[in-house]
Amino acid sequence: MAKNIHQNHRARMRSRFLEHGLDNFADHEILELLLFFAMPRGDVNPLAHRLIEEFGSLAGVLEASPVDIRQVGGVGDSVSTLLHLMPSLFKRYQMSKLKGQQYNTTEKLSNMLIGYYADKPRETASAVLLDNHCRLIRICEIGEGSACAVKISDRELLKVVLRYNAANVVLAHNHPRGECLPSRADIHETARIRTLLQQVEVRLVDHIIVTEDRWTSLCSSQRIAY
Repeated sequence: MAKNIHQNHRARMRSRFLEHGLDNFADHEILELLLFFAMPRGDVNPLAHRLIEEFGSLAGVLEASPVDIRQVGGVGDSVSTLLHLMPSLFKRYQMSKLKGQQYNTTEKLSNMLIGYYADKPRETASAVLLDNHCRLIRICEIGEGSACAVKISDRELLKVVLRYNAANVVLAHNHPRGECLPSRADIHETARIRTLLQQVEVRLVDHIIVTEDRWTSLCSSQRIAY
């Protein structure tokens, strides 16, 4: 009897999602839907509640490390892997939609980068690779640091620029807990990277710093020239 109750509950949840989407789902119910795929049998409602209680929110659950997720009673490798996969999957989905779009203004590119950096608590340096018409090829992370400092890997930068045949590059990094202003180190690094890219005939067109809801361009123009 219990087995039939759980099966019917799962069927109702799936039907409800397919008919109405997630708008009327509570966070723990969204987790239940995900857990159905990692735990094909049994009642996953209690586990969904435990996860929310442990990490505070749906976002907290999805951003938790697999090690921390596995500390919650009832969680195995399948559950921790599935939950850890979701943020990376969302980002890959968003990037696939953005690929090929033209980013020929600083404002348009910067607003996209604010969303890109939204889930990163540490400073992360990225290379925005563009073709010769400033269409997005992809965004590659080229350095990660602490909450207040980041070092760019020259080797990684050159590797991705050459691999994806970029004609233009925009450097970007975030200041998770700082002002949206360039430091002397940022200015120095921009000049150094510009010289580095010139050696492979690639143009550095800007260096953009973003915070939670603001951005700063190290170039004075509001338009990315190409």
